[in-house]
Amino acid sequence: MMKKKMISMVLILTMATGLMTGCGSNETGETGQKETGTADTTENKTVTMASNPFVGLAPFYVAMDKGFFEDCGLDFSMVDFDDSSASCSALLAGKVDLAYTTLDAAIIAESQYEEDMLDVTAIVDESAGADGILVKNDINSIADLKGKTVGVSINQTSHYLLMQALETAGLTDADVDLVNMTSSDAGVSFISGDLDAAVTWEPYLSNAVEQGVGKLIFSSKDAPGSIVDVLAVGTDNKDAAWLAQVNEAYEKGLDYLNDASTHEEAVEIVAKHLEVSADEADSMISTIKLYSPEDSSAELKDEGLVYQAVGKISGFYFDKGIIEKPVEPSQLLAEE
Repeated sequence: MMKKKMISMVLILTMATGLMTGCGSNETGETGQKETGTADTTENKTVTMASNPFVGLAPFYVAMDKGFFEDCGLDFSMVDFDDSSASCSALLAGKVDLAYTTLDAAIIAESQYEEDMLDVTAIVDESAGADGILVKNDINSIADLKGKTVGVSINQTSHYLLMQALETAGLTDADVDLVNMTSSDAGVSFISGDLDAAVTWEPYLSNAVEQGVGKLIFSSKDAPGSIVDVLAVGTDNKDAAWLAQVNEAYEKGLDYLNDASTHEEAVEIVAKHLEVSADEADSMISTIKLYSPEDSSAELKDEGLVYQAVGKISGFYFDKGIIEKPVEPSQLLAEE
């Protein structure tokens, strides 16, 4: 997921002299358990990440529960916020070290400052059906949403997805009655019958359809590249050595999830964190694309998915008056 960072020469020399244990050098077998009998007095680097519960965090959940972050020399934790905007605010306020956030939220946050304040260092996942628009069963097209009540997190990813959907029918968000709420609250309110439509995510999409209270009329699968989750840090930390450690631990979590021999256990871990059944968690994982560090690095370069998405999303929000100035990819994306 995360773009690999060059580790400073100081860190390399430190590792070479044995003062810091490399990620995986203290493991035995595939379980990642530390060897016993050897005193390890190295103090782990404390890293806190802002997030909001989502299936895209699956490799992080696995890495935390399997001890991969500790193996990589980190005391890693996540703090949940209501949405990506709040995560970016916490990052900029110095309350966390990094943020798992939607790309558009990072763009909006960056646009509010004259100077460069945050940098996107990696793409974590891309929604491929995990986000969508639920409508009541008597609504048969996007055009039918005109005049209807729609629950959506305004100026967030779900708002962007909604506007893309409305444009396919020649509508704007001025043609619907928007009710500002988090994506999770929108899902709950829709299932309760309080809304005509809701822009939400899994598991609310599947739950609504399975309960027969509505249907999915548009999803991120219909708008490839529109909803991308990334890792962002304050500009001062874009070259921090601990990013490489986070990257390694994440990759171990992703490998554990993708390995057929450990996939079932990994899914159980994800299900526990998302408070859903294992079957639901496995189904949710299939609605996203998780990026390896190598793939992530390629997508942040010129003409890569994230590089292009920054231009498109920034331009879209600027045209809609949501941001006062566009954000250039070179401004937001951390250099190699």
